[in-house]
Amino acid sequence: MNYNKGGAQPYAEEAKEYTINLLEKAKKIEAVYDVGPETDNYDRLLAYVFVDNVLLQESLLNEGLAVVRYIHKPNNTFEDAFRSIQQKAQDAKLNIWSHEDYFQKDGFHPEVVQ
Repeated sequence: MNYNKGGAQPYAEEAKEYTINLLEKAKKIEAVYDVGPETDNYDRLLAYVFVDNVLLQESLLNEGLAVVRYIHKPNNTFEDAFRSIQQKAQDAKLNIWSHEDYFQKDGFHPEVVQ
């Protein structure tokens, strides 16, 4: 939710609430691994999460509450689709994308949102 000590990044709370709401209402939750390693260097799971047969990652991107980052081959099966979904949210200026330059190549810039 943040990379620095202190408060959460802008839209982190909204993304968390959105995710919790989806998961609490779900009838079925599945984690599916890609073809590469199942964890990253920090021992975090690298899985696609399906909530009632809809990718959670896709839902978050659709809402402008997530950004496509840190995708490494061979765990990149949905990368093109994710980037396309993100572009639509960006074009619609949804949430994260409603603030020009909030997300840049070097990461998030919360000072832009204030």
